[in-house]
This record gives sequence, structure tokens and C-alpha cells, in this order.
Amino acid sequence: MIEAWQVREVLRPRFGSALMDEPGTADRTAGLLNSYASYKDTFADMASRVEDTLFNMLYDHLGPSMTVRMDNGVTRRIHTSELKDAADDVMGVLFDQMKVYSVNYDAIHTYCIEGGSASAMRILYLRYRDFLPESERKIIARIIRDSRPKEDWESWLNPADL
Repeated sequence: MIEAWQVREVLRPRFGSALMDEPGTADRTAGLLNSYASYKDTFADMASRVEDTLFNMLYDHLGPSMTVRMDNGVTRRIHTSELKDAADDVMGVLFDQMKVYSVNYDAIHTYCIEGGSASAMRILYLRYRDFLPESERKIIARIIRDSRPKEDWESWLNPADL
């Protein structure tokens, strides 16, 4: 079961602690993730619903200015273009909760290839290593290294794969 605190923690770096610590900020999103069922949802559809839910949450808490105070004290405006990556981060919470089965591997792998999901790449790399050919694992590692800040991956990417 996915809890609101898990969603809050994954969104804290993007939207700041001041916002994410407000009551109710992650409840709807966590509930949406808990409603996921592979027989009726695709990851792409779920990610789209997560993105919409995040927009509504931000608008409800911040109003039309969409301005948030970050942990370093800087005030910044959240742009709707950021929501796709934020939704991908939240999808990672769902992926973390899923059992390692070949059916889940196939679905996550397809989502990763079709949408370029960083969260899906991370899960494939960390939890589905036995399913991935070595060459694909190394490609995923290089894509992550080249497209994400070092602090996002340095603790879990194997230097031998870089």
C-alpha cells in the first residue's frame, strides 16, 4: 500500500518542504496510485492522471501564481512543463511497490522505451537486473548518467556499467 508520506518525500526536492508538509498535499496522488490495476490501467494513462492530480493539488494549495518557497529559501514559480517529470517521479513510487514478475517487467520496460521514463529506467536497472541483457543495462546506466544530475544516481549506479 502506497502512503501519502512516500509521495511527499519523492516530491519534496521538486516542490519544497513548506508545500509538501501542508496537510493533504499528497493524499489524492497516493490514493490514485493505490487504485492502479494492471488489467485496466496502462502506465502511460496512470502517469497522465498523476500529472493532472499534481496540477490540481498545486493549484489548490498555491493558487494561480503557482509560486512555492523552496527549502533553500528561494521562491519560484512552478511551470506546467515540470509536471511530467514530477509525475514520473511519483510513478517511481508505484514501481517500487510492485512485485518483480515478468509481466511487470514487460509493462515497465514498454513504458520505459515508449516514454523515456527515468523512474522506469531506475527500477529496471535496480530490481529487474536478471531480466535485462548486460548491454541494455549499460545503455540504461549511460542514459541515466547523461540525463540526470549526479546526485540522483551516484548512490545506486554501478561504476562498472558507466
